[in-house]
Amino acid sequence: MKKRTEVRLLPQAEEDFLEIIEYVSEDSLTAAEKMTQLFEFAFENLSINPMVGRAARENRLRLLGYRHLLVSPYLIFYRVRNEKILIHRILHGARDYLALLTYS
Repeated sequence: MKKRTEVRLLPQAEEDFLEIIEYVSEDSLTAAEKMTQLFEFAFENLSINPMVGRAARENRLRLLGYRHLLVSPYLIFYRVRNEKILIHRILHGARDYLALLTYS
């Protein structure tokens, strides 16, 4: 069995996650439950294969070591550090994530 890597949501990512689920639940509790399951599956997938996400396209983010995993329409931005996966942000793909990740 393959060794799992610890996945940690940093405080801002936890806040992003809760805001997304709260927003989705305003329309449908069922949709919010499904979105939660999709994120949990993505976190599990990362724990098994930390490099499953793509390296960031933007040079600045790539130099900072960011990777991202798509849970449509959201992007999970993470870095692998000290044998841990640190999730920095979970952002809608239409947002200016470059600014949010480099200036926050």
